[in-house]
Amino acid sequence: MALFGVLYAIAVPNLQAMRAPYALESAAYQVASHLNMARQRSIARNRRHRVVFSSTSYHIERETSSNTFVTDSGTFQMPHEVQIGSPNPSDPVYNSRGMLSGNITLPISATGVGTKTVTINVLGQTSID
Repeated sequence: MALFGVLYAIAVPNLQAMRAPYALESAAYQVASHLNMARQRSIARNRRHRVVFSSTSYHIERETSSNTFVTDSGTFQMPHEVQIGSPNPSDPVYNSRGMLSGNITLPISATGVGTKTVTINVLGQTSID
């Protein structure tokens, strides 16, 4: 029994460290998927939509009147070891045709692992680097 306790104490921290790269990859694909969902909602509803980011979560909003947005989704949380950087130059706002006014980059990072960058081009297409 004591041997099992020692093996457990050694293995658990190593398993947590192995999880971080997968959490970062998964988070990047999750964000890209929700960006595509916001784009599709813009096209389907013929209304502007935007995605609003904080450091640990984000949500989708739709425009109800000129420059007035309301929440159009739940809040999507990042895994606890993953952080969202600031979108450059700003949060993405899709027009009624699913396009943006310019390219946007969004860094997503995990401590001790690195950073993935989600890029949205003017046509609304996403890529992950």
